[in-house]
Amino acid sequence: MMHPIAHPLFRSTALNGATALGLSLAAAPTAQAQIIATIDLDEITVSANLVPTEIQRSGASVSVIERAEIEDSGATQLSDLLARLAGVSMVRDGGPGGRTGLRIRGAAQGYVAVYVDGIRIDDPSSTSTATDFGHLSLDDIERIEVLRGSQSALYGGSAVGGVVNITSRRPETDGSSHATFAEGGSYGSAAVGYSFSFRDERVETSLSLTHRRMRGFTSYEGIPGTPGYNPDGDPDGFESTRLSFSARYRASDSLTLGIAGFGQRSLNEYDDFGADADNEARIRQTGLRAFAEFDTGAMQHEFSATGYRISRDQFEDGAFVNGFEGRRTGLAYQGVTEATPGLTLVWGADTMRESATADTLVGGSESTRTSGAFMQALWAVDQGLDIGATARIDRNSAFGSFVTGRLTAAWQATPDTTLRGALARGFRPPSLSERFDDYGWFVGNPDLEPETSLSAEIGLDHHFAGGARVSATLFWLNTDNLITYDASDFPNTLNNLPGTSRRHGLELSGSVPMTDRLTLTGNYTYTDARTPNGDRLTRVPRHDLSLGLDANLAARWRGGLDLQHVAGRADEFGDSFEDYTVVNARLRYAATDNADIYLRIENLLDADYQVLPGFGTPNRSFHLGVAARF
Repeated sequence: MMHPIAHPLFRSTALNGATALGLSLAAAPTAQAQIIATIDLDEITVSANLVPTEIQRSGASVSVIERAEIEDSGATQLSDLLARLAGVSMVRDGGPGGRTGLRIRGAAQGYVAVYVDGIRIDDPSSTSTATDFGHLSLDDIERIEVLRGSQSALYGGSAVGGVVNITSRRPETDGSSHATFAEGGSYGSAAVGYSFSFRDERVETSLSLTHRRMRGFTSYEGIPGTPGYNPDGDPDGFESTRLSFSARYRASDSLTLGIAGFGQRSLNEYDDFGADADNEARIRQTGLRAFAEFDTGAMQHEFSATGYRISRDQFEDGAFVNGFEGRRTGLAYQGVTEATPGLTLVWGADTMRESATADTLVGGSESTRTSGAFMQALWAVDQGLDIGATARIDRNSAFGSFVTGRLTAAWQATPDTTLRGALARGFRPPSLSERFDDYGWFVGNPDLEPETSLSAEIGLDHHFAGGARVSATLFWLNTDNLITYDASDFPNTLNNLPGTSRRHGLELSGSVPMTDRLTLTGNYTYTDARTPNGDRLTRVPRHDLSLGLDANLAARWRGGLDLQHVAGRADEFGDSFEDYTVVNARLRYAATDNADIYLRIENLLDADYQVLPGFGTPNRSFHLGVAARF
């Protein structure tokens, strides 16, 4: 389907300065242009409404992270950075490269749609059509938008918990520019990367090449205090090489053509559950998107075609044991117009085919097609009230038609206070794996029915004099026909759980300038996630707290501390996971105007903790690097 980051209007949010502002005003409908002209570009979201919208007027809960924030964060893995946000949590099997799932508002990775440059990268051959964040670094990322809450009305099925939109590196200035980095550190880690960008009046192009590797630590170490606990087992390494690129050509005043893509090869060693084993996974991913943007003045149109392929081969003791391949192809159209002053219409249609090939599928390969169309109206009632209404219909080749919708509202009660809310209906069809897998001890269930959901949220944002800000959001996500694991018989399988499963909670975030050099930031999420009979949903933290202290230490020095505390998780047997707290530190020195030297210390206090019971995490570790721009 159409991806908002790839929309012609998005380019303005990836640029800086007066040039970017001028481009956005020229491309956007009049009502949107009036908004953009009065705010900073960093406060614009594209994901929330598929057109550039001031965040406080979108009505949705959305977080935007720009390249400068990524570099200052000290994080290298995308999942580590996103887990610091309110409403987002992470589960990982071991270290970098280990299987990593991202949850939004208690909804697991199968409920989160993930896009890179308009290419949806959820794996069609995985258990729940989910994205493994274990192989996604931050090295070539320019911008991230995280949209929380059910978004099926805009993004189709499976976008029930939220959406993650990623944009690769883009030119920051006209002309040619280069960026490079190199680092090394504990556990035999090393990384290098290079990016090239060029921009003029008609052409915009970028290319990034990065490589990371780590000797690592033992993936599965067991549970502390139980027989077999071995934190010093054989290390499990990780290696990844990624190439990403994009190009746009303004063929005329009304026509722009473009292409974006990536390729990645990864290798990670892993352990069997409960064993220090010599296993290896080799993963290859490629994605490509081509698009044409046509601007008539009164309307903007975009046509696009996307393709994605992922293959995963598993080896044990050097012998091949399993192979998986997922493919996704899609065609999409989106249009935008200003129907009347203050009323913007966005509409579109798309079709997507997903297929999976695996030794574990009953027929060897399976596929499904989903086609849909949507209409959205964005009404700026006055300068203080914005209302959005979206309706969508999808038809799935296996399950028929589904109608979803979303209503949003944002009221700027005062120049510093915004009240917002959203109500949405979503659905998630069972994945190919959930329906047709056969491992012997586990078989899929071809009779599974789609899950349906209803989500709601109400929030308040306030900015204080002096620069402090606070945001609070109450959220609800109710799911009917939840697909759940059933181990009551052999072989194990999956079944729809009758009744309504409920996830509700509170998100808090804010920042306070403590001095002219120190800023304290914080994000906290309380989540209560339960099945229809009242049991806790597994692996969902009840309490998730992130604190950050950012400091401008001297003229060329800046640094910070980051703390994360996770508590109140339940496992598959209803028992509690051990709570954990981890602290990381970062320091950056501007050696010249174009080169930085940086140091990060992971697990500063050398805590003994596990994100997922049994799986290892790093001890105190040090990483030193240099980054240059020219």
